[in-house]
Amino acid sequence: MSTRSMICMKLKDDNYKSIYCHSDGYLEYNGAMLIDYYKDRKKVEELLELGNISCLNEKVHPDPTRPHSFDYDKQQEDVVVAYMRDRGEKGQEAIILTMEDLRSDDRRAQYIYIFDENDEWKYIKSPFSLSELKDVNEELEQIYKKMGLRKRPPNVYGGLRDEELERLKKQQDSQGEL
Repeated sequence: MSTRSMICMKLKDDNYKSIYCHSDGYLEYNGAMLIDYYKDRKKVEELLELGNISCLNEKVHPDPTRPHSFDYDKQQEDVVVAYMRDRGEKGQEAIILTMEDLRSDDRRAQYIYIFDENDEWKYIKSPFSLSELKDVNEELEQIYKKMGLRKRPPNVYGGLRDEELERLKKQQDSQGEL
């Protein structure tokens, strides 16, 4: 089962340009990917121009010299997979929603990520009507501290197996930090 999310950028007033992301919407994957690779408004706009996506990755655009499509065996590993561009689906464009619209339907997504007016990533988690906006980076740091790490390890996305967690703890202990 997928962890669905919405990825949004705050516009004027109470409007948010928004896309749906089908997979890996939880903080340790999409949240970490957004704060690591989507730090400026231009890159966020490029992402949103793709429309709804199947999965988020570090690069918006594929290498044109290599195949990239929605088919699993033809995807470039580090590239976003988009319904319009990579599968030719119609009606997958980004839409403009209000915060009330975003909060009203927590059946569509479990997380909503918002690139705010200060160019920082915030999020709310379902049930949205009961959640307050939180800072993605701060929440990730707390998650990794609870795992016994001093700070979030770089270039780690998704869940950690026990062996990987132990390796990272030892690495942080021996180096003082990652």
